[in-house]
Amino acid sequence: MNHRKHKQSKNQKKKRMYTPEGYLNDPPDAKCPYCGEKQKPCSHVNSLSRAWARSVCKKINNYKSQ
Repeated sequence: MNHRKHKQSKNQKKKRMYTPEGYLNDPPDAKCPYCGEKQKPCSHVNSLSRAWARSVCKKINNYKSQ
């Protein structure tokens, strides 16, 4: 039983990564290079899903490399 309770509390901490004000673990100066937004999934890449969000942002904003 103890192991199960520990795992449940660990999973609840993971779910609290995002609040309505933005992402909890993002640095304050994190900004997307393509759209210029702060506190969005594309602003700070620290996981695979956020990397995909940044690539979608790149396609949406038609970023052309020089």
